[in-house]
Amino acid sequence: MIYATSAEAAAPTRFSRVAPEGGLLWRTDYFGPPPSPKGSSSVDPKAMGALAYVPPAPGETRPPQAFLVEQELNAVVHPHFHFVDQFQVVVEGGGAIGRHAVQPIMAHFAGASTGYGPITPGEGGLKYFTLRASADGTGAQFLPAAKARMSRGPKRYVLADPVLPSTQEALAARREAVTEMVLGEPDGLAILMLRIPPRGRLTAPDPARGAGQSLLVTTGSIRHGGQVLGRLSALFVTPDEAAFVAEAGPEGAEILLLQYPRAA
Repeated sequence: MIYATSAEAAAPTRFSRVAPEGGLLWRTDYFGPPPSPKGSSSVDPKAMGALAYVPPAPGETRPPQAFLVEQELNAVVHPHFHFVDQFQVVVEGGGAIGRHAVQPIMAHFAGASTGYGPITPGEGGLKYFTLRASADGTGAQFLPAAKARMSRGPKRYVLADPVLPSTQEALAARREAVTEMVLGEPDGLAILMLRIPPRGRLTAPDPARGAGQSLLVTTGSIRHGGQVLGRLSALFVTPDEAAFVAEAGPEGAEILLLQYPRAA
């Protein structure tokens, strides 16, 4: 199955919460169940999340999630973890995750029960997607308040190098489609940039190599399912689906592909 939502279709879901520092945290939901309650308590590092996480039953498959977060100045997301694997992709602005500066287009992977943060916006704010192959609706598990909820076992955090998007002029002049490997691990964890010329086509890697793939249109547009998906559109390809064939629009397209690692 392929999930797909354009930025225009997701826009009506946008809402804000007040961070403890006084700045606003905005969220726009693309697909999947809500990742956390809407109240400002869900961004309070001193508050224990009210929702308990129940792992999937044997054989249960949960839907993927995709949502966009915007942090204004003075809106910090404090150190925390989640109960599922996830990617986050910086698409606008700048700031830092922990001690590491981030910029567009830059992705990181955080494994389940791996702590990270704080996420601190720069002067111009910070905008990034959170992407998951399996939904988690419990919200951020802030540290140290929720430390007792953290599962034991290996932790995994990977921050990839930035991938610069093409200018509109450079993309329009492209003549061949290319796939650039940004990150690749033996268990299927991967980050790739697909660069496609105007009206060109490119077949992505087989999603069965990992546990499914999230895709973000970072430049230009693609056509899928009879609709145009422009910049900041999000997709998810399940691991049992055929390899995704991206068809670029008249201005070309660049798509960041994020592949989840297979279960150990």
